[in-house]
Amino acid sequence: MSSRILKLFGAQLMMTGLMVGLLQTAHAQRDSVLYEDNELTINDAIVRNAGTTHYFKEVRLTMTQNGDFKVVDSVEKQLAYINELSVAVSFTDPAEVELGVVGYKSTPCVELDIAVTRKNSTFYVAVGETPLQTLVACVQVIEPFEITFPLDVKGLPLGDYLVVVNGDEIDFTLE
Repeated sequence: MSSRILKLFGAQLMMTGLMVGLLQTAHAQRDSVLYEDNELTINDAIVRNAGTTHYFKEVRLTMTQNGDFKVVDSVEKQLAYINELSVAVSFTDPAEVELGVVGYKSTPCVELDIAVTRKNSTFYVAVGETPLQTLVACVQVIEPFEITFPLDVKGLPLGDYLVVVNGDEIDFTLE
């Protein structure tokens, strides 16, 4: 990872608005954050800085002598291009919300990697690309995708919510 991105990530880490830790994946699982031997390991991290979204995997931080954390290593994921967003809200009790994302992968030889977190009334979603391990040359053409997955709204109060996907925004209301 470049030192510029490390500095960006490190600066964001010191801000209270950093969205890391228990990020929800598309499979509705939650990954735990591990702190062991003065090292903090975070599987997924979404970093928002000046309206720009970055998505990091396998973030490792060490604690400095003054109690701050310093980024040791991480892998920045390329974000997929988002073309269209949709939100479907059920009128059941409890309400269920499903996010639809239509876009393009940079090449057919990548799989999508999705992280979701929420801060207050905003859901942050990163749709990144992970290269497939293949011994065959990959054709360099964009490939459309369409995915749908639930947003965890269990226990949230009624009201307006915002969803930010790779920087694109859509809102919905829980009634």
